[in-house]
Amino acid sequence: MTPERVGMFSDAVFAIAITLLVLEIPRPPEEEFADLGGYLAHHGGAFLAFALAFLMLWFSWRAHHTLFDQLHRVSQPILLLHVPLLLLSAFLPYTMNLWSEVTSSPEASADSVALALALFAGTEAVLMACQGALFALALGQGLLGENAEPRRMRTSAWVYWGCAALWAVSAVLAFTMGEDATFLWMATPVVVAVIVLVRRRLIAR
Repeated sequence: MTPERVGMFSDAVFAIAITLLVLEIPRPPEEEFADLGGYLAHHGGAFLAFALAFLMLWFSWRAHHTLFDQLHRVSQPILLLHVPLLLLSAFLPYTMNLWSEVTSSPEASADSVALALALFAGTEAVLMACQGALFALALGQGLLGENAEPRRMRTSAWVYWGCAALWAVSAVLAFTMGEDATFLWMATPVVVAVIVLVRRRLIAR
């Protein structure tokens, strides 16, 4: 199977998953039209979850596209790794909707909120770990083409693994910190910047 064919199929899955995200945002029933602002404010978590999931899927698609533009062939392990990668990409809209609905429900218990948050963050974490593994496999198996940038690919692998670790920690902490664990997500750009800086210094030596 060629990189182009795998890339096209993956593009379709990412596109469908991103489209499904907006369909998971709750619509107000007719009786709520009189206080539409209040309804939207009450479901603010749904819009936050949508924005986060959209950005994470977009970055995953962009990284996948960048990698496959530099592959000259696809190995069996690369194909197998697409099973969890695309499975979780398609599953992410469900976890986003679950988290937004649970957090906006006055009847939800703290344990339910923590579980929904952990499911969303955990899905993101494993998704990013798979993305990092794709870069590592491509490097380790010599699948890159002549015009590829191995150093950049290696940095990308570490970036995704670092972000995956951060989100995995937030998933675990959700059971003790509740929604406060989401503040860890704000450190994602910091993790990216630190890893890129460290990699540049190591390469410069």
